[in-house]
Amino acid sequence: PPEGVFNALGKDKTMEMAERLGAVLRALQITEIEYSLSGGGDSGETTLERVSYSDDPLAHDLPDIPIFIGDRGEIRHLPELLENIVADAPDGDWVNNEGGYGTVYIRPFENEEELTIECDMSYREDGDYGDDDEDEFVDDDPIDDEDDGPLALAIEVLIGEVAP
Repeated sequence: PPEGVFNALGKDKTMEMAERLGAVLRALQITEIEYSLSGGGDSGETTLERVSYSDDPLAHDLPDIPIFIGDRGEIRHLPELLENIVADAPDGDWVNNEGGYGTVYIRPFENEEELTIECDMSYREDGDYGDDDEDEFVDDDPIDDEDDGPLALAIEVLIGEVAP
């Protein structure tokens, strides 16, 4: 997964942060957050798809609120911290080589003591980069065995002044 604050802090700090974020999400009355993940090659992308609140289940944005100040004085906001947790959530390597894709759900109210994170991921097989269309080349031109001779290329050179 992409290197972020949680990779640098280790899994113990990740769990501590997940508990803290669970409390924040419950206080905001957020019932579910949905992210989509897609990766391969050596990169991955997490995309926020939906945020549902208990009093309004329609999709909303995630509030951009500060959660804590890091050791170097940087302010860490809720969307960034959740994105890091989501990127680290899948068990398999969804970023490197063939990678994978799927959906991650965050449900703060499913378990009152910790943040519930559910992953629904698919991992690509060796050689499957998700670009199936490239393998299907169809040549609609009929085969022409006649020799049309050498190809000619016409070149026109214009000489003149260039305005400043």
